Amino acid sequence: MTTIAAGRAALPVTALFAVVLGLGGARALAAESGGAPDREASGRIEFIQSALDAGAPAAERWWSGWLVGYSVATLGQSVGQYGTHDAKTKQDLLVGAATTGAGAAGQLAFPLDAGRLAARLRAMPAGTPDERTAKLAAAEAFLRRSAAQEALGRSWKAHAISGAVNLAAGLVVWKHYDRPARDGLVTFAIGQLVSEAQIFTQPTRAIRNLREYEARSDFTGAAAPRSSGSAWYVSPTPGGLAVGCRF
Repeated sequence: MTTIAAGRAALPVTALFAVVLGLGGARALAAESGGAPDREASGRIEFIQSALDAGAPAAERWWSGWLVGYSVATLGQSVGQYGTHDAKTKQDLLVGAATTGAGAAGQLAFPLDAGRLAARLRAMPAGTPDERTAKLAAAEAFLRRSAAQEALGRSWKAHAISGAVNLAAGLVVWKHYDRPARDGLVTFAIGQLVSEAQIFTQPTRAIRNLREYEARSDFTGAAAPRSSGSAWYVSPTPGGLAVGCRF
């Protein structure tokens, strides 16, 4: 009887031990199954944060450089036309101030927001799975927004808008001021050359990073995007154009 009682007492203990082991294993499996998606989300956020951070300096230099250049040129030509008594020079300066003023307005109307979006993304919390899910959705939207801004600046629309502005300037010189067609053509050509330099030098890193992000299938490892390398730039100055290369 004693042996049987001992055996009966042992059964609940053994069953309890098995239940504890089972619960522990279930928790481990749950953590393991949820860990991979969580690491994937964290890797994607890290990739996009790195992409926006890396693209911000070039975007800021390009945007602010052309804005300052256009603004200085507008101010200089506006003031300069008061200091000359030559009719043609005054006309050229007035038309030039109008076109560079339009260029400055274009910079203000169509900014590159990589730096601002990078700061907004970094400030978002990511301490819980729900916060990481929300942050990933915002990060993807930010990257696509940056790429869309760059794509617009390199699109046919940018060439068409700048061409229309410079063509109008040439027509004003030719028709409004009743000068030779050659003078209007020169005005158009100079303005369009500056506009094409602005379009050509606009950064496109966000476009490349978005392509890499969409083509990549695993973000659980190293997530930093590839470097964009060196980039040539041209920017307007009061005396002409400045050409250089950034690394």
